[in-house]
Amino acid sequence: MKLSLGYMTCPTKAEAKDIVLALLEEGLIACANIIPGVESYFPWEDEIQKANEVIVVFKTRVKNEDRIIRLVRELHSYECPCIVFTSLQHGNKDFMGWIDQVC
Repeated sequence: MKLSLGYMTCPTKAEAKDIVLALLEEGLIACANIIPGVESYFPWEDEIQKANEVIVVFKTRVKNEDRIIRLVRELHSYECPCIVFTSLQHGNKDFMGWIDQVC
């Protein structure tokens, strides 16, 4: 079972919820956490930018990552949305089995 943890940022909680629901409806993720109230700083168009954002963390299978990226790019309002993954190597075997079964 090859699982991963996804990380994404969104400009609003409403947009994050819409994307999460689309990912769930497509069976691409097992679950997600929406974390509001984040201040982000980054260079964009030759200036340091500040944005209030929402973090989304979700659990999925590695084989779904490319489809997730495509769907997020279709639904996201950012020109270049943050969507990254890291491998899940160890954890509660029952929970990890559930992730594998659900998506």
